[in-house]
Amino acid sequence: MYHITLNISERRVLALLRRIVWEKGRPRCPRCGIFRVRAVRKEGRYHCPRCRRKFSLLSHTWMRDVKVPLPVFILLLSFWLEDVTVDFAAKLLTLSRPTVYRYYRLFRGHVVQIVDFLPQTAVQVDEAYFGQFKKRANYLHGTRTYKMQDKTCVAGIGCPTTGTLATMVVEGKPGMPIREFIHAHVPEDVKIFSDGSPIYTKLRSRYDHHAQTHDRGFETAYYIESCWSWMKRKLFKQYHHMSRKYAKDYVRELTFKYNTRKEPKNPFQYIAKSL
Repeated sequence: MYHITLNISERRVLALLRRIVWEKGRPRCPRCGIFRVRAVRKEGRYHCPRCRRKFSLLSHTWMRDVKVPLPVFILLLSFWLEDVTVDFAAKLLTLSRPTVYRYYRLFRGHVVQIVDFLPQTAVQVDEAYFGQFKKRANYLHGTRTYKMQDKTCVAGIGCPTTGTLATMVVEGKPGMPIREFIHAHVPEDVKIFSDGSPIYTKLRSRYDHHAQTHDRGFETAYYIESCWSWMKRKLFKQYHHMSRKYAKDYVRELTFKYNTRKEPKNPFQYIAKSL
C-alpha cells in the first residue's frame, strides 16, 4: 500500500520551493545576486534591473524543463520515492507512460546521490547478473516473444554492521575490475566473506578472506544475497525490465534507495539535497 496524499495545492508547493531555492523565500537574481527584482505577474517571472533579464523560480535549477503542474511534479517524485510502478502512476495522474518514464529518468539523474560507504569489522562481497528473462519464458507465455539480451554483471560490497551497500557495473571480464573495486572501498583491516568463486581467491594476499562454496550454504554471504534479492524485486516491480544502455543509472538508483531505505520519503527534503 502506498502512503501518499493527493491533496496538495499549487500555492503550497510554490511557497515551499521558494524557501528551498531562495534564502528565506526572498526573490534573488541568479546572475548578479541582487534582491531588488521586480515581479512580472502576468508572466509569472521576475525582472532584474541590473542584468535586464527575466528569470523564474526554477529557471536555474534541474527542474527548469518541468512541463506538468508543480503539484503533479511533486506527486511524481513521491511516487518514485515510494517505488510506485510506471503504469500505476500514469493511470492515477492521467499521464502517458513515456511522460512518467521521462520524469523518473529525471529523478534518477538529479535526486540520486552517492552515499558514503564506510565498512566496519567485516563485509560480504559477491556479484550478480541483471537484465535477462528466465529460461523458457517464450514457452510459458505462449506466442508472446521477448528480445533476449546479455546479462549485466554487477559487483557488490555489503556491510551488515552499518546496513549499507556499494555497487559497480562491471564491463568486460569480471576478475580484475571487481578486485580493484574491492581495494578502493574496503580497508585492509576489514574481514571479507565471499563464496568460492576464483574471482576472490587473490584477495587473501591483502585481506583476511573467508570463502565458502554455495553447496555448503550461504552463512558467509547471507547479507549480500539478501541485497541482491531486494534490488531485483524493486527493479522488476517498478520498471519490469532494465536495459543494458541505462544499466549504470538503474543500479545507481537501486543502491541509493537501499542505503536510504530507512529515511523519511519527503520529496521536498530530497529536492533541497539535490540543489
